Order: sequence, then C-alpha cells, then structure tokens
Amino acid sequence: MVMETELSGNELRKAEKRKEIIQGAIEAFQREGFERASMDLVAKLAGASKRTVYNHFESKKDLLWAVIAELMAEQQEMKQIPYSAEQSLESQLGRFVDAQMYFVIDEERLSIVRLLTSIFVQNEELRVEAQESNPCDSDPLIPWIQAAVKDKRLKAKDPELAAEVFRGLIEGTINFPTLFSSPRTAKELKPIKDEVVAVFLSRYGS
Repeated sequence: MVMETELSGNELRKAEKRKEIIQGAIEAFQREGFERASMDLVAKLAGASKRTVYNHFESKKDLLWAVIAELMAEQQEMKQIPYSAEQSLESQLGRFVDAQMYFVIDEERLSIVRLLTSIFVQNEELRVEAQESNPCDSDPLIPWIQAAVKDKRLKAKDPELAAEVFRGLIEGTINFPTLFSSPRTAKELKPIKDEVVAVFLSRYGS
C-alpha cells in the first residue's frame, strides 16, 4: 500500500511538471514565435532543466502538439452531446455552440488560439501535419444530426455538409471576429448564438 501511494505521488508530480513545461512552451512561443523559441527558454520558463523537458517531450514539435491537445481536451468533452428526442433542438444545438465558443470567452484560451493561428499561418507544413494528426477530428455533431434526421426533426440529405455549415456559422460570426478583439462573455454572445441556431434550423428544420 505504501509503494502504491509513493508511485501515485510520483505520477502526480510528473503530471504537474508536464503541465508546467507545456505552459512554459506557450510563453516561449508567445515571446519568440515557434521557430525562434528554444528548448532552453522553455526549460527556463517552466522552472525545469533542459533534460527534464526532453524527458517529457522529444522535440519542440511534440510540445506544440501537446499544447493543442491540452487546449482541445476539455472542448471535446463539451461536444459529446447525445441526441435527445425530449429536448428542444434549440437547446441541444445551443450546447454545440457553447462548445465552439469555449475558445473565445476566456482570455487565456483565446491567447493560445491566437498563438496557434499565427504559427499555422506562417508554417503551412505544420498546419497540414496538425490537421492530419489531429486526434479530435471526429465531429460529434454529425451523428447528432443523423439522429435528428432519423427522428424526422431535421431535413439534411448530407449530415456532414450540414455540420460544416453549422460550424461555419459559428466560426464566421463568433470565433473569427473575436480573434481580432477582446473576449466577450457568454451572455454578450447569446444574441448571436441564438441567431446562429435559428438560421441553421430555418434551413434544416422539418
């Protein structure tokens, strides 16, 4: 039992150090840009040795993927919304909008999104690699739309296209504009959120 407690504590310390290194990487990338930031700077900002950084991450690119995974993890949980025949379509679609808004209603998350946008605009190779290796590339909205169509509450011959349209509405009216302004609260964004849902249902609602 003592050994299990010691191992548990050791794993906890490793997880905390990993988070500190990821945060150090974010600060380093924001200061110097991805290309110019060094692992030495990451180590300094993380309060760790360079060897410790390499024990957790083999390369600067691995650190970048970790930053993305950390950002996406909680949002992916928010997007796991099972279709409900009892709940209104408006409320269920509103939860999908909330998941997309997750990135832009918090200053810290928004700053990371801006950082990643800058990196991928400057480095197309990284952008393509990130898209191809994205572990969160399945879209829970698609099976939700399929279920709503089966329940005869939506009319969508191509659920994937309908999901893309819905994402485009959110990104075009909420996410992209916020990249170039201050973050807004969920309350401030609610009128746009409601309009996005209404426009989508005017096209695809039964």
